[in-house]
Amino acid sequence: MLGARPYGWEYPDGDSYATLQLPGALHVNSAQTYEAAALAGLGLIQAPLLGIGRYLESGALVEIIPDCRRRALAVSLVVAHRSNLSRRVRAFMKWIEGVLTPYLE
Repeated sequence: MLGARPYGWEYPDGDSYATLQLPGALHVNSAQTYEAAALAGLGLIQAPLLGIGRYLESGALVEIIPDCRRRALAVSLVVAHRSNLSRRVRAFMKWIEGVLTPYLE
């Protein structure tokens, strides 16, 4: 939406977050459109490294404000009763941990 009021960028500020209000003229509602706008040179974005890492590696996008990076989010697997987990559930938990760990560090 052109002309929508931007939300601003959240960044770590001590134990909480602060918001940096920036002017903007484009507001999108999908990650693909957000990335496409940045790749087209329409402005700055604040996006997870998991989604745009390949663009940073190729040089298509450049990180310019590393101090405004958000902290990593915690990820948890929730089970009803840990003491009675089947071998299949334990195997899945171990597998998913191995799959996700490189993306969460």
